Amino acid sequence: MYLSVLQRGFRGLLPASRQISTTLRASHESTLKTEQEPTVSAEPAEFDDGLLETNVNPYAKPPRKCLLCRTEVELDYKNARLLQQFVSNFSGRVYDQHVTGLCDQQQERLLKTIALSRKAGYMPVLVKDPKYLKDPKLFDPLRPLRPHSFA
Repeated sequence: MYLSVLQRGFRGLLPASRQISTTLRASHESTLKTEQEPTVSAEPAEFDDGLLETNVNPYAKPPRKCLLCRTEVELDYKNARLLQQFVSNFSGRVYDQHVTGLCDQQQERLLKTIALSRKAGYMPVLVKDPKYLKDPKLFDPLRPLRPHSFA
């Protein structure tokens, strides 16, 4: 059975009910001798082209994870040194989510943990504790990781 390149290439794109197998004659002489139409079969032809069907894009970027999810750090109200990293030096306010780059769940946990730590007396309310001013920065508050939601 001789199939053209187009017939082989598009066979996998048609649903099984629409696939037709056509048999073409090998020589032009046999076509002239017998004045018959090419035979058409209603069942799909068996042709394995070796294509793999995957639902996963191999070129897709891996999903972005926030700092706390990526490092699997658990927030604790007694760990004031870590919590102070997310607080402004001047006002004592917690940085917004677009500055810290945290996911929604971790930002909510951070806010609750900082509130609990302040109530327990581990963190000051209005300013950042001076002994933590020289700690390394996890992010730059002047250069947010994401654009602001109101911008």
